[in-house]
Amino acid sequence: MNTKMTYADNLSSPASLLSPAVEELLTLVGLACYKPKLQSIAARLAEDRDAAVQDLLVLDKTIPGLGLHNVNERTAGGGLTGVYSIQDRPIFRGIQYVGMYLSLSQTEWLSRKIVTDSCYHVEGSLKRRLNVTGNLSVGMILKRRGSVLDRSLTDILWQLNNAIYNNAKHTVEAIDFDSHMFSIGDAIAIYLVCRNLGVRLLKDLGIATKYGDPVFD
Repeated sequence: MNTKMTYADNLSSPASLLSPAVEELLTLVGLACYKPKLQSIAARLAEDRDAAVQDLLVLDKTIPGLGLHNVNERTAGGGLTGVYSIQDRPIFRGIQYVGMYLSLSQTEWLSRKIVTDSCYHVEGSLKRRLNVTGNLSVGMILKRRGSVLDRSLTDILWQLNNAIYNNAKHTVEAIDFDSHMFSIGDAIAIYLVCRNLGVRLLKDLGIATKYGDPVFD
């Protein structure tokens, strides 16, 4: 009996389902065409994690800057360390955490963490763009300084914050027992949305790796 998942099965798997809010964000950042591939990757993570993650890295490479595919390098001892400069750790550390979560089993229990740390990349990028220090939330930053950004970018950041990030950080009451706020598909889609937004916020700031190479060519 052949139990291998077909492409059509992948698209109907609960793990691959995307919420309307996530689908809208994909569209707003110009990544709606990635939806079928993201759904397939999400459904395959449980049965063939390495292959699914490699497929995600292919998508990640289409977005400039540091992402899952290049944020780390191997140390002499075989471990992983970031290629970013130490002062840029608040910007890129969340991406490293996403990579760690994707390497673990039962990813559905980590989907919320993937979403939160993906959004943390945007929060760090926004603070760098607007030269904000301290513990101000994304919402407070946008209220105080959002007017200096492009209006369309500000609107997307508000939507990400209100529909996704705030819920990931604070909301548990509306979740049914043993269910999950975000599907795996939601989580990896939001990761790519946040990568895209990070590029928009950082690309002209002259950010370089610890070796002096420009992060954005």
